Amino acid sequence: MSGYTRYNSKMWDAWSEQRNQWTIPLSHEEFLKAKAEPPLIFLTPEKTVPLAWFPPAGARVLGVACGGGQQGPVLVASGYEVSIMDLSDRQLGAERLVAAREGYRIDTVKADMTVSFPFASASFDLVVNPVSNSYIEELDNLWRESFRVLKPGGALMTGWANPLLYLFEDAPFEQEGLDFVCKFPLPYNGRKMAEAGMEVRLDTGYQFSHTLEAQIGGQLRAGFVLKGFYEDTESASPLARFTSMYAADLAVKPA
Repeated sequence: MSGYTRYNSKMWDAWSEQRNQWTIPLSHEEFLKAKAEPPLIFLTPEKTVPLAWFPPAGARVLGVACGGGQQGPVLVASGYEVSIMDLSDRQLGAERLVAAREGYRIDTVKADMTVSFPFASASFDLVVNPVSNSYIEELDNLWRESFRVLKPGGALMTGWANPLLYLFEDAPFEQEGLDFVCKFPLPYNGRKMAEAGMEVRLDTGYQFSHTLEAQIGGQLRAGFVLKGFYEDTESASPLARFTSMYAADLAVKPA
């Protein structure tokens, strides 16, 4: 575990205490609803994953940086065998809370996605990775390890942030009507900026933008074949008027 990923895990713990929207576990009523309908999970803020992207029920699924008691319970309710890997104690605790309340078993593993995953090769049918790689500096390990732990024919579904989110100063994101001013060169690197004297706060953590070459090209270099793609937004943000803010893709490990 590196220093910045350790700090970011504390950030997610703090966000969980503050009930950030991505840390609020499913209620009992939401879990029962999930059992009665097809799997509806989010890789990005507003669009749900296309149903055609999911394997048949009974498949073994790994959620990477996927804690919080949101996607995991939905996947269990849909008949999948689920393991959740996350670096935040509170996010993993939310998974165990829902599992205990609803009476099902889920594996929770505290691990860092910037190093080797603690799973055997060819162990999973699906890897689910909601928007989270903006909190790690390099992506190649994430793609290589996701490829390694997947069975042949298995798939990775991942969401990621449009790098344009990191181009502008913060003010227009916080107050409607302000002009967007380009402030940060891309790719944005929070660790290097902290070394240069920028303050890193617990409410934002160390963040990083990534090029499309690193996102899509990195998956291709790892051996994946891209089979699906969509863009998404975050309607509450002023930037949503001008561009898509997030994307998600489905990448398959050849059989």
